[in-house]
Amino acid sequence: MKAETTWRGYTLRRARPDELTRLPELEHLAAQQFLQSAHPFIAQADAQTPEQLREYQRQGGAWVAVAADGEVAAFALCKEVDGTAYLAEIDVHPAHARQGLGQALFEMVRQWAREEGYRTLLLTTFRDVPWNAPLYERWGFRVMRDEEVGPGLRAIRENETRAGLPAASRVCMVLALDTPPLA
Repeated sequence: MKAETTWRGYTLRRARPDELTRLPELEHLAAQQFLQSAHPFIAQADAQTPEQLREYQRQGGAWVAVAADGEVAAFALCKEVDGTAYLAEIDVHPAHARQGLGQALFEMVRQWAREEGYRTLLLTTFRDVPWNAPLYERWGFRVMRDEEVGPGLRAIRENETRAGLPAASRVCMVLALDTPPLA
């Protein structure tokens, strides 16, 4: 995989250490769309900590989309969970939203996961938010059956519940990485 690629004027690549400090603000701005959802409290949720961001980067799973002016327009975070790739988060700055940038960044992460030898990509998300589970289903993910959820993913869900995310609204999803990329 190329270390970086361009897409519609954006540069998609791994995050640089100095860019990590920009991600919490972008995460907060992107979360404001939840004000128009069944879960408006997410707009005030804590962002990733600097320590968490550094750990994602250490594992090779911090990716950014940088606009022509040098600003980080989107980011994705992933790590290994239960022996496979886990997509923890994709956020797009509202000024750059609804153009396909999140999907373009996702495709880069997907390619990385395939090249790392992972067979699947996991995530947890809201089942009842249009830009969450319904979007990921369009990207090829499916909701996992309870017996498919491994101990690491189960622990993530338990942490989400302890943090106040409503368990009944959350799902675990999986994408087989041998499926073709999105057009």
